Amino acid sequence: MIQDVFIVGATGNIGRTLVKQILVSGDTNPDIHVNPTRIVGVASSANFIYQPRGISHEQAYSFADGQYSQSQAYNGLGHLLSVARAGHKPENSSLVFVDVTALNKPMTDFHLATIQSSPFGIVTANKNPAALSDYGIFQELTKDPNRYDYRCSVMAGAEAVSMLRDLKDINDAPKTIQGCFSGTLGYITSELEKGRKFSEIVKDAKDKGYTEPDPRDDLNGLDVARKLLVLARTAGYEVGIDDIDISPFIPQDYFNGGDVGSFLGSIKQLDAEFKAKMEQAAERGMTFRYVANLDATKEVPKLEVSLKEVPLQSPLGNLKGTSNKIVIISNSYPEENPYSVEAPGAGLRVTAQNIRRDLLYLLKDREIKIK
Repeated sequence: MIQDVFIVGATGNIGRTLVKQILVSGDTNPDIHVNPTRIVGVASSANFIYQPRGISHEQAYSFADGQYSQSQAYNGLGHLLSVARAGHKPENSSLVFVDVTALNKPMTDFHLATIQSSPFGIVTANKNPAALSDYGIFQELTKDPNRYDYRCSVMAGAEAVSMLRDLKDINDAPKTIQGCFSGTLGYITSELEKGRKFSEIVKDAKDKGYTEPDPRDDLNGLDVARKLLVLARTAGYEVGIDDIDISPFIPQDYFNGGDVGSFLGSIKQLDAEFKAKMEQAAERGMTFRYVANLDATKEVPKLEVSLKEVPLQSPLGNLKGTSNKIVIISNSYPEENPYSVEAPGAGLRVTAQNIRRDLLYLLKDREIKIK
């Protein structure tokens, strides 16, 4: 059985990395794999190539690098689904769409249409359809793990989503979920521990590509809140974004207007405050981390994301650099021995590799070639 792959967002950073990994790693080689991958489609925000028997390596590379000479324009994501429906031959292959965009409502509609009106699967690193849709749509999208995999929407595919999904299935609902889910904010707090100025760290993180083009999109806490929401829903809690108490990394006043350059200049005012906070915390054996927390020990689950003081010698306090970590407490994993996973904080190579792993989980009749 061949696995046909249609990558939406193929010209973005993750999409481009994924295309090249699939081709360079030999995923398409039938001499290596009983069930080889075949890239049948690639799409940007406006153009696409689709060939039911697979596009050439040269076409895939060129398109991923933004060369559209062999492509055609499309009008709406539904057009991609219609083209795939008309062209796909299911006799010896299955088809999976890969979503490596950051779209919200249009992509949610596309995910839903794919699951409800086609035999195709979806692997997504885009957290928005799972986080920002209503809970009923989340349930509809995720009810069949053989057709819909969203592990890469949190911690770049480390065992966070899959563990919570399994705990729910074995009736061991988490009592608490706690974690650091932003490599960017992890880097900032780690560098603050070294005594560096906050404003210089943020500029450095932007220059290294750790932040969004506008660092305020990391510092506002919304990305971490959406990841917490994905995890809470996966664990079985019927919650929405409005149920999360979101405290930004910095005061709200710094998010009001101005271009990125002005913002980077304005946060110099925070340097002395962060220096004092870090020094005072260190004297008590503490440090700061931007923490997502779900507490389900009461009748109504409490969800919050905020900059918190934590012990240096603790699961979250000992994180370094851009690493992410999740800590889960349940009946099977009590407070003295919780389930904990630490993983690189996203990164293009890791995310692309874990998308390829997710594709394996959706592969029908998977066989492993043993030499």
